[in-house]
Amino acid sequence: MIVEDSLVVRRLLAHIVSRDPRLTLAAAVASAEEALQELPRIRPDVISMDIRLPGMDGLEATRRIMAEQPTPIVVIADSVEDASLRISMNALRAGALSVVEKPVGMETGGHERIAETICTQLYIMSQVPVIRRRGTLPPRPAPRP
Repeated sequence: MIVEDSLVVRRLLAHIVSRDPRLTLAAAVASAEEALQELPRIRPDVISMDIRLPGMDGLEATRRIMAEQPTPIVVIADSVEDASLRISMNALRAGALSVVEKPVGMETGGHERIAETICTQLYIMSQVPVIRRRGTLPPRPAPRP
């Protein structure tokens, strides 16, 4: 399942996924709310999740999915460089398994490389068993020197 509010990027991701023989596109939706509504019916093996969505953002959607119907999630971010480090860490904390860069505004060679990375991450993460996340665990005591 692809969750992406930009129609252009959603279509591009759908095209990328449909070209890979390892993957089958179950659905492409424009919002987190739509994803949560469709999730029980579609039951995808993996979800490609945008972070910046109208209404509920991708981080909250990831938390809810991991609490209600655990499914491997790969976050597709605008950038995975240092400026987005906080977004990447928050996505992983929310329950996402991986964060990869969006294939937008790039030269052809870079686009193909990122497209392959996205498909490989989606395929690998679709094989990962995930468990329900009910909340955060209390912090562990610091180790004694």
